[in-house]
Amino acid sequence: MISLEPGLVLTALMALWAAIALVLFALGIVHAVRAARERRREDLASRARPLVIRFALTEDEDPALMTPLREARGPFGDQVDERLLAVLETLRGEARGRVAALLVERGHPTRLRRLAGARRSMTRASAIRRLGQLALPMDEDLVLAATSDRSPVVRTVAVRAAASYPSARAVVTVLDQLRGRGEVPSLVVTTSLIGQGTASSAALGAIRAGLDDPLAQVRAACAQTLGELTSASDADRLALLLRRDPTPSVQFAAAHALARVGRASSIPALLEGTRSPWGPVRTHCLLALLALPRDVTASAITEVARRGDALLTPLLPPSDRPAGSR
Repeated sequence: MISLEPGLVLTALMALWAAIALVLFALGIVHAVRAARERRREDLASRARPLVIRFALTEDEDPALMTPLREARGPFGDQVDERLLAVLETLRGEARGRVAALLVERGHPTRLRRLAGARRSMTRASAIRRLGQLALPMDEDLVLAATSDRSPVVRTVAVRAAASYPSARAVVTVLDQLRGRGEVPSLVVTTSLIGQGTASSAALGAIRAGLDDPLAQVRAACAQTLGELTSASDADRLALLLRRDPTPSVQFAAAHALARVGRASSIPALLEGTRSPWGPVRTHCLLALLALPRDVTASAITEVARRGDALLTPLLPPSDRPAGSR
């Protein structure tokens, strides 16, 4: 049996307490350093913020204001760039052009292009996101190439950034994400397409062409996008898709889009859709009919009611439901 000397026990306890004290001291130092850095960062941000806001709101160039913004370097320069990028998202027209020009003059895009090739995926993603904010034409190739990055995070960010480049090529590149492994959420793809279709007729044409794509996911995404754009001129295309497409998800997207577009010319296709073997398609077709003025859908609603569909009847107005179903 091993006996412990009191002196040995005391020495071990003292060493343990010393180790604990050392760890606590180290944690305190780390916390203090982080707090100091945060205070320093907030101090720099409070200095940069009013300068950037004044610059964004002032139409005439003020040398006293421009000089510190142009020459800002180091941590303060980083804060200036952060604030310029933040206000860039809220500006339009000439003011946005001035802020973007200042970022270019400060060399910010050049640094971002270099960081877009960094080893860390989060660094690459951050650089691509900011390049998308700037939306400089010369960076379109770089942003679109990033949609093929090995990291799903970078690909997702690049698809979002592609919304700033409303070209037919950008639309095709974004839609290609639906042909891969599904690592970029379809909602991100659709949101990017909406931004592109809103800004450019060329992009809108490429989205319309996607209604004829061999891949069902692409057809559904394009139908959903046209619905979100409430593109009334595409009502006939969407109605044809609803009638002829063999895939339930595409029919569903077309029905949902027609509900938003709201054209009387879509009534025959929507009425046909209420006979679909797929419940969600029937439901959305009826909801689209109910969203149209009653004076143009009365006969279609009456026909739906006459069928007595157990899924659709509860959705009808009480006055249109068959007797005994109330």
